[in-house]
Parts: sequence; structure tokens; C-alpha cells
Amino acid sequence: MRDQIVEAVSTTFLQVVEQLTFMFGEPADKGDIVDVDGEYILAQLSFTGDLCGTLSLAVPNDCVPEIAANILGLEPEEMEANSMAPDSLGEMLNVICGHVIMAIAGKGADFKLGSPAIGPATPAFLADAANDSDWLGFLLEENLVLLGLVTE
Repeated sequence: MRDQIVEAVSTTFLQVVEQLTFMFGEPADKGDIVDVDGEYILAQLSFTGDLCGTLSLAVPNDCVPEIAANILGLEPEEMEANSMAPDSLGEMLNVICGHVIMAIAGKGADFKLGSPAIGPATPAFLADAANDSDWLGFLLEENLVLLGLVTE
């Protein structure tokens, strides 16, 4: 069962990110996160209903303006993209979470999403996530990102 959930989460994440941000991704070794330079931002979203838990996404800070710009239809250098970057990351996580829940619990799943929490991801947190089976690694336009799903 766990393998089916991991496959559903992985496939759903990659499809939603491609459709929403026009960025292509692929599964990657999450252990490589310990060798990555730069700071990461962490977005977390809790959900309740037929399935309860938290979906988390750790993304390099440098990648967040590109995600925001692609969602908003702007260039990454534009000020609006930088000021809207955290909100755009939260919105992306909202969309991913809804699709992941439906991929696991079914299209008719009843659920409620909380508000996204956005903040820095410490190197210690990233190292712990890399060793946690609830987290998956992806290359998103050559940026290593981590996606974590914890269900109750």
C-alpha cells in the first residue's frame, strides 16, 4: 500500500507542478540535499477530512521567484514576482495538496485545507527530512526540492 501512495503522490506532484508552473521535474535522490548550497524555504499545509495530515514542500530560495513568476505570468526579475513569491508558493502547495488528497482518497474525497505556513528550512531540518521515509526528493528545473506527506 505504501508504494502505491508514494507513486500517487510523486506522479500527482510532478503533473500539478508542470501544469501550474510550466516547470518540469523528475524524482531525485533526496539524500543529495545535504550537499546543496543555499537556503531553502519551507511551505507546510495541514488538512482534515477523509484524510488528515500535513503536506510540506522545501524549495531553494532562488527557485521561489521563478515559481511565482510562472504562476503569475511574469518574469522572475519583476518586483511583483519577488513580493508575491511566498504567497505563490503557498498557493502552489494548496493546489498540490488538493490533488494529492484526491489521488489517495479518491475524487469524491471530503477535505478541508488549512492556511499555508511559509518560513525558512534549516539545514538540520533538511537533513532530517532527507532521512525520513515520509519525504520524497525531486529535481525541479535542476533544483532539488523535497515533498513531505505525513498522514494521521
